[in-house]
Amino acid sequence: MNANSALAQTLLLHLARLGVREVCLAAGARNTPLITALLASTGVKLWNFFEERSAGFFALGRMMADRAPVAVVTTSGTAAAELLPAVIEAHYQALPLIVITADRPSRFRGSGAPQAIEQVGLFGVYAQRTLDLEGAAHDVVWPTSAGTRPLHFNVCFDEPLVGESTGIDFSAWGDAFASKPAPTDQQLDTLQRFLRQRDGLAVLVSGLHPDEAKRLSPVLHRLGAPVIAEATSNLEPSDLIVRGGEKALATLNPRRVLRIGGVPSWRWWRNLEDASDSIHVLHVSNAPFAGLSRYQGLSVLPLAALEQATFPAPTTDGLINASRSDQASRLDTVLDQHSLSEPAWMRHLARVIPGGSHVFLGNSLPIREWNLAGHGSPGTSFFANRGANGIDGLVSTFYGIGSGVAESWMIVGDLSALYDLSAPWLTSQLLPANRRIVVINNGGGKIFSRVDSLRALNADARGVIENRHEISFEPWARLWNLFYRRAQTPSDLYDLPEGDCIIEVLPDEQETEAFWAAWR
Repeated sequence: MNANSALAQTLLLHLARLGVREVCLAAGARNTPLITALLASTGVKLWNFFEERSAGFFALGRMMADRAPVAVVTTSGTAAAELLPAVIEAHYQALPLIVITADRPSRFRGSGAPQAIEQVGLFGVYAQRTLDLEGAAHDVVWPTSAGTRPLHFNVCFDEPLVGESTGIDFSAWGDAFASKPAPTDQQLDTLQRFLRQRDGLAVLVSGLHPDEAKRLSPVLHRLGAPVIAEATSNLEPSDLIVRGGEKALATLNPRRVLRIGGVPSWRWWRNLEDASDSIHVLHVSNAPFAGLSRYQGLSVLPLAALEQATFPAPTTDGLINASRSDQASRLDTVLDQHSLSEPAWMRHLARVIPGGSHVFLGNSLPIREWNLAGHGSPGTSFFANRGANGIDGLVSTFYGIGSGVAESWMIVGDLSALYDLSAPWLTSQLLPANRRIVVINNGGGKIFSRVDSLRALNADARGVIENRHEISFEPWARLWNLFYRRAQTPSDLYDLPEGDCIIEVLPDEQETEAFWAAWR
């Protein structure tokens, strides 16, 4: 066995020990030893990509759905740099993305030779460790757990790149999925003291995996406080969940907030930066981020702390009345009056998405509008890339989430879709299923028209910031041989064919403006 093959086989053994069972391959010349070793292996699912950014975000979607580490293999040079956005997102979502970048031998570093860039440390603080592998790699201290942050393996291969290919059996190794942080006694005590004083308490929930939501639902019922839940909370409807979005939250006017899971997308949350310290916030999440600069001094408690906490039964005196949601009934009235507005389209989509589907909500306006006007049928699971809140790779993430399920839906803005046009490359590798990509085409980034600080800009400046356009998505569907449907009325959402399709929703701009004017 030559040196390249031996190094590749050693790396694969450690990947198997970390629990990797899926690998996304973006093939090139330099990573040939890894590609051939993986093709000779068993017990591992391989996905093929021509574009690295899509591979990284597809891997992210697979981890979001299954909570197991997934590896991405790239060749050398700028191909490795294409993974930075996915690594950043995985870092902020606390997901164990494993990045494997092939490299030229270390003697080429700093030389400017073809395909030789400085790959060690390329991902900076966003990788928990970078292992630079070369030769026999005898002195390497290999990780024993995938953890909850990205890992980077930089693997140096010398010429000749083609040699014998020896794989491994990944299934011979037990699962070693990412371990979640366990609470300390001090953290449990902090949480339990917070929950003993439940006067004026509200719970904000987002970014939970469906399994986490099921485990925490009984805890929230014992707690008895009103819950403001984003779609990605994946909580089933209950009498504790208050409808009406952040207007209902503002009406509740809580003095104490328990934030569970991800950082909320609501403006109300961002306004806490300027609020007085009279609103006490406690964070419970597997990702170690408070999401507020003014609470940087407060550590985030692991999600398991809430499952283990003990607290007394609620008293009706100290809790906010969760049934008080005049905002919810008023919202239904305003939606009825503006049935072709963007928020109303979310309600139309909620009525056609079947229970049990996986739904991916694109960042920016779609997720906020769904949180306001949409709802999930029983058994529906919701996901979103709310780590760094960027629009990179959203369609690719959707395909990762939808892999292996019978029905999956994506609701995404037009600019976000344009950012990831290569994503449907993967459809030929997926099992037959109903995968519906709904593009809300409002002619630009209209989320910026909702930002208070930008409303005073003149029309020219807003046009540049919003990237206004007149693009149709029908050619995108034709490029990948996908069924296309142009939706201008709710009836266009019905009678879709089986399989993959792109639905371009064209909301009425005047009705959208009228809705927001009425809902203020």
